[in-house]
Amino acid sequence: MQHMMSMNDNMHDTFWRNDQIMVVFRSDIPLVSDGILNEEPLLQKLNLPLQLQGINQFLQINQVPVTLAFLGDDEKPAPPDQPALSKANSGDNSKLPPGVHLFGLTSPIQTDYGVINTSVISFLKIDKGSAQGAGGTPSARVLPGKGHGSNNDESLIPTIVTTLNDGLDDLNKKSMVPIALSAPAWLCGGTPIGQGCPLTPPMPVEDSCSNWHITLPDLDPQLQSLMGDGVTVFILDAFPERGVISRAARDAGDDNWLLSNVNETVSFDYSMMSGVQEIRDMVSTGNASVGKDVYGEHYPILMPDHGLFIAGIVRDIAPNANIECIRVLNDLCVGDMSKLVGALWRIYNRMLSVNPDTGQVGDLYQKPVVINLSLVIPTDEEAQQKQINPGAGGFNIIQADLFLAITSLTQVGAIVVASAGNEGDLREMPPGGKRPMALYPAAFGNSIDNVIAVGAATSAGAAASYSCYPGPRGIATYGGEVPDVQPLDPPSSNPVVTVKDAPRGIYSSVEYPPLSDVPADPPEQYY
Repeated sequence: MQHMMSMNDNMHDTFWRNDQIMVVFRSDIPLVSDGILNEEPLLQKLNLPLQLQGINQFLQINQVPVTLAFLGDDEKPAPPDQPALSKANSGDNSKLPPGVHLFGLTSPIQTDYGVINTSVISFLKIDKGSAQGAGGTPSARVLPGKGHGSNNDESLIPTIVTTLNDGLDDLNKKSMVPIALSAPAWLCGGTPIGQGCPLTPPMPVEDSCSNWHITLPDLDPQLQSLMGDGVTVFILDAFPERGVISRAARDAGDDNWLLSNVNETVSFDYSMMSGVQEIRDMVSTGNASVGKDVYGEHYPILMPDHGLFIAGIVRDIAPNANIECIRVLNDLCVGDMSKLVGALWRIYNRMLSVNPDTGQVGDLYQKPVVINLSLVIPTDEEAQQKQINPGAGGFNIIQADLFLAITSLTQVGAIVVASAGNEGDLREMPPGGKRPMALYPAAFGNSIDNVIAVGAATSAGAAASYSCYPGPRGIATYGGEVPDVQPLDPPSSNPVVTVKDAPRGIYSSVEYPPLSDVPADPPEQYY
């Protein structure tokens, strides 16, 4: 595979939640030392409510018209000089506020403002219009080129983040707030974010698939006989509701053994994103979606089976592994960092000698853990197009929360397997263009041990036309190729599609999305 350093411009237009930001605080206290959990003294020393008050005072001084609050605070945030007596600000500094996640580091990170032994990744909600100018009258600061009208929301997140990151020196040295960086609450999506996987919509298989298996003929002979015993595999992705999976398995019966097996042996966790949460969050994510039709045209496609498909692959090649599926992407295959980092944090806690959630030895302590992330986050270029400077405090703020979380996970033994991304779609690239480098989090494989970037290959062993380059430390595995379509040029309400090289997998829906974004009447024309 060849690669290129710059991506196609204007590929996405939605990159973050409009109601949250992320702040990383640093602590010089290790989360766990000599088998002792230090969460309580760490939080008492850090005093997060006080630090949040300091940040809000800084925003007020700089005339940024917002007040930040911890997630889950039902009380409307008070102005910075009159902190609300909420749960997080009640004086009990040893309690972890909602949306705050502690990741310990066995190898500390040295920053310009101090050492990080524990990174405190905090997602904060935004209360608009709360800050006031020094004279007591409402005032507002926005980035240059932005007005004060109804479209001002577009500049609000960059204004908050830029103000905090430009003020790191004052915050750390004058206000004594141990903040490492601030960033938007980035969206993440099923390869890639905001638009989507260039693979076509799923299509039904007409012949029987009752007992087929994936074969790995080139796998090392010593690995061929391994069945995944003792390994826990986490799949963080989009999944249908649990009842939908059970119904599909029941209806398929003996005709789909793999779906039945997944239904009976795989656990599904919807606590990070339930159906109700999905509907609520779509407002703050601008109804961002992923998906392309058979022409490579972008249009929303419901893909709740994205993660179920992956679970089927894992179950088939590792029949004895323990598989846990955590829903962090919605039915449009879009999620956000607060849910993804929250899910990673739960896994991390279970891998510790003392699980902060239980006070007992983590059930995954010193056990093999694999985490699958078939999703990506925005790029530096995309952030810069939206007036976000990627660099702050010695970190890349686009990657920082995932970098810190994944670093902590790999330091306790987790292996992270991540999709390199599908942004290499030749249908969108100029003739002769080189395929993009792997997107993050897969690109962490270039610098973090135990992170494996995975590109896609065809059945002939060639690089798939849509795949990003996984890098010199990455691998490629079978992903198939986009189908042929007639007529060659869109639009078409009734395209004729020829599947030439496509992977088979399990699927739960009784309906299939259209092959083209041009409406057809009746819908049965599509299949």
